Amino acid sequence: MNKPAQIISILILSVNVLAGCGKQETTGASTNETVPTTSESVVKEGTTQSAALQSLDEIKWNEVKDPLIEDAMITKLKAAIAAFVSKDLDQFHTALGPNVGTGHDYLLDHPVKFTGIAEAVNENDRILIPVVGERLNKQEGYTPDIRYTFYFAKGKDGAWQIVSID
Repeated sequence: MNKPAQIISILILSVNVLAGCGKQETTGASTNETVPTTSESVVKEGTTQSAALQSLDEIKWNEVKDPLIEDAMITKLKAAIAAFVSKDLDQFHTALGPNVGTGHDYLLDHPVKFTGIAEAVNENDRILIPVVGERLNKQEGYTPDIRYTFYFAKGKDGAWQIVSID
């Protein structure tokens, strides 16, 4: 064989050997380990993620006893807090009033553990409900305590709506 043919043969042989190394299969008979199926892994991961998200809402909703806060307001507030925790933008928009828009979307970028509801305030036909918590990212110059005030106003239909967050 001439020299170029030898080089080509060696290259082809090398490529075949390397390709074979990448396709090694293992049999399940050699080990006694059980490997969870994909659906089991997803369920376990989803449960862990759900538990972690729930731990970010530590508000004792059944203990909110403020004469200014009605049940319909708590329902809207729970939905908004759940959207914060899960970072679900669609759920967040659904919880807010129809005319709020997307101006508050940036709030979901800042992780917060919500811990309670402060005393509500009546201000010019609006009810302001402060929700307190802890900021989870401790950047320089930031305090870990945070307070978001949810502004509620009655819509044309007479139902309470979240019209702003400060």
